[in-house]
Amino acid sequence: MPYFNKVILVGRITRDPEIRFTTSGKGVASFSLAVDRPTRANASSDQQTTDFIRIVAFNKLADFAKLYLKKGLLILVEGELRLQRWQARDGTNRTTAEIWARDIRFLEKKTTESESDSFVREEPVEEEIPDESEIEEHDPDEPPF
Repeated sequence: MPYFNKVILVGRITRDPEIRFTTSGKGVASFSLAVDRPTRANASSDQQTTDFIRIVAFNKLADFAKLYLKKGLLILVEGELRLQRWQARDGTNRTTAEIWARDIRFLEKKTTESESDSFVREEPVEEEIPDESEIEEHDPDEPPF
């Protein structure tokens, strides 16, 4: 049966991406995105809710993230929702949601004049997401981020 799992988020990067590598040497970048949630109609107008969502990028997209993504940048991330499950040392089952990015786009221009550091890209970077078996295992006591 076919499935459809597509997420598009717009937000600001909360910290510089962390880079690690799979056992086969492919890059994996992870960072958090702060995404504002619209206020409800009955809420006061000064209340703003922000969700912090974990983003994971692989291969060339991870290299791109390492080179160009910095804390505070406004970006669009297109990807798929993945739930990571693990068991902590105390035996409790844990789950966390993350987005496995397929494309990342800048939504604002860089403020400096330097062309060599420009954030403008000619085309989106789309990547095949590796099998879960290629991703390094994490400590079962710690969440996978």
